[in-house]
Amino acid sequence: MNHSIRPQLVIPVAIVLTVVTLVVAFVGSPDSNEPDIKTAEPTILRGEGQESAARLDAWTRPVSTDPRVVAIAYGRAIWTYDTAKHGLDDWQNAVSVFADPMGEGPRIARSLLPHFREWQQLELRKARATADDITAEVTPAMKRLQDSAAAPKGWTGFVVQGKQTTVIDNEHVVTDRRAAVGVVCTSICKFWSASPQIEP
Repeated sequence: MNHSIRPQLVIPVAIVLTVVTLVVAFVGSPDSNEPDIKTAEPTILRGEGQESAARLDAWTRPVSTDPRVVAIAYGRAIWTYDTAKHGLDDWQNAVSVFADPMGEGPRIARSLLPHFREWQQLELRKARATADDITAEVTPAMKRLQDSAAAPKGWTGFVVQGKQTTVIDNEHVVTDRRAAVGVVCTSICKFWSASPQIEP
C-alpha cells in the first residue's frame, strides 16, 4: 500500500516545486532583475540614436493651430540638410510628414527638394545647409487667393523667406530663399501647397 501512495505523492510535489521555481525565477529579488534592465537599455538607446541620426531637428513638424508657425517650419525643413547625416529619402520622408498623407500633399511637399542627381552632387561635395531669419508674410496676392472661392476652407498663403547658409567643399555660401507656401488649418494646421514661383 505504501508503494501505491508514493507515486501519487511524487507528481503533486514535483508540480509544486516546478511552480515555486518558476515564481522565484520570474519574481526573484530586486537584484536579479537588474542585469535584464541593464541589458535592455543599450538596445533601446542604440535604436533611438540611429533614428535621430537620420532625422534633423530642423525637420520637426510642429503641431499647431497657427498657420504661420507651420509655414516657417516647412521653410526651415526644405532649406536644411546635411549629407553626412542622412540620405535624400530621409529628407523627403521628413518633409512629406508636413502634409496630409491622403492625396497629393506629400508629393507636393517634396517638390521643392533637390532631385536625385542634384543630391548626388551635394553628397560628393559633402554639403550641408541651415536656414535662419525665416519669416512668413501674407502678401496682397496671397490675401486675394485666400479670399477667392477656389481656396480650400481654412487655407492661408504665405511668402516664406529666409537665409540659407550652405557649406559646400568647405566654402560657406549665404543665399536668400523664397517660396510661396499654403497651409490649411482645420483642427491643426498642415501643409497644403508650395511653389518656388512668387508673384510680385
